[in-house]
Amino acid sequence: MIVIVVVAAIAVVGTLAAIAFALLNPPSPNVGDAGKLEITFSSEEQRKIKEVTVTPQELEAATCDDGADCWIAVNGVVYDMSVFPDWARGRHHGIKAGTDATEKFVGSGHGRDILERMPVVGRLEQ
Repeated sequence: MIVIVVVAAIAVVGTLAAIAFALLNPPSPNVGDAGKLEITFSSEEQRKIKEVTVTPQELEAATCDDGADCWIAVNGVVYDMSVFPDWARGRHHGIKAGTDATEKFVGSGHGRDILERMPVVGRLEQ
């Protein structure tokens, strides 16, 4: 009988903890919002996007490994992630450097303010 009561109490506490977590940590309104890809670039960033073309092979090689560049592409624009300590090992929240991270960025909780802080390298060759 005591075992049943203890198991029931644990189940109730677990359920209450899950409810409290959900209420205190609501999903970010940015998750799945492709509108966050629409950002305004500075004139210098616009120049880089126009003049600097990064091939898919160059992007793929920019993995942060052994002194390599540390780049990702989002919505056709290549960004330098080496300025962010979270990218020191070549990945952040499951996104690997050297890849097109557009889908994962849209699915993340990050907003357009993050894109606006990322240094532009150029545009990804299609």
